[in-house]
Amino acid sequence: MEKHLLSENIRSLADSLGIDAVGFTEASEFTSYALNYHQRRDPKLTLPNAKSIIIAGIYIGGVTMPEWKNAWYGRTSRLYLSGFFLDVVKPLVPVAEFLRQEGYQTKICDGSLEEGSILPLKLAAIRAGLGWQGKHSLLISKKFGTFLALGGIITDADLEHNTIEESDRCRNCDKCQTACPLAALDQPYVLNVKKCMSYLLQNDKIPENLKIVMENRIGDCEICQDSCPWNRKHLKSPLATKMTDHFQKKIKDWGDSFYLPNLSRLSENGYKDMFGHLNTDIPYHLFRRNVLIAMERAERLTERANQ
Repeated sequence: MEKHLLSENIRSLADSLGIDAVGFTEASEFTSYALNYHQRRDPKLTLPNAKSIIIAGIYIGGVTMPEWKNAWYGRTSRLYLSGFFLDVVKPLVPVAEFLRQEGYQTKICDGSLEEGSILPLKLAAIRAGLGWQGKHSLLISKKFGTFLALGGIITDADLEHNTIEESDRCRNCDKCQTACPLAALDQPYVLNVKKCMSYLLQNDKIPENLKIVMENRIGDCEICQDSCPWNRKHLKSPLATKMTDHFQKKIKDWGDSFYLPNLSRLSENGYKDMFGHLNTDIPYHLFRRNVLIAMERAERLTERANQ
């Protein structure tokens, strides 16, 4: 199939699947990738005859819970609740199958597999023209802000590659840097993972300064994203997309699922039953620890309010 027609067919299929952004880029080495010897650095280590990378983004700006402002309810993140905490995978299966039916090879990036992620999705998204890297180190899209969950396919299909990358529009803004309570963004565009709340909430050792600032967060953090001007309109009024509509219907069934006392009573099997489909890869014992810390805070706030 001719390159332009094949690319347009993929875009059309992606749109029908609820994928909000699609870009194509060449399957060349990511020379700026920090890990020199990781397979993510070069797509051809995964698929030797690779020609293209397909990057897909699903808007998750509307994946929020109204109870997040209540200290007695556990707060996670849009990415956590979306089910795409590691990568967008299932929505890309029909795209990969379409290409295989056309005679091409494909490999979906799936961080949940033993081999791990095969693409630096943010760098690939930038190369594919979906946005630029903000000072919080996250991808920013003019249309979707930072609220794009990303997924990717490596293929030997020759597609219409993007040739113009988005320019950096952060300019003199440093709101994300100043908002981070743990100074994980002390250098612009570079995330100090060992200071990042999202990372620490998933780590066995939790520093005392995190307990002071984590509030009711039990699995992830979006403070830098909440402060980003490119997200302002999404925080006020999320875009109406298939994912937004699907999630808003789903949360009505969740009721008090995130009520901290209810979470604290979950067994390991109960935790897997309730959250396993989200594919967060966060062990039960760390989740429970975070819940108990958040409960202690809620109890203190309640005691002060009643004094």
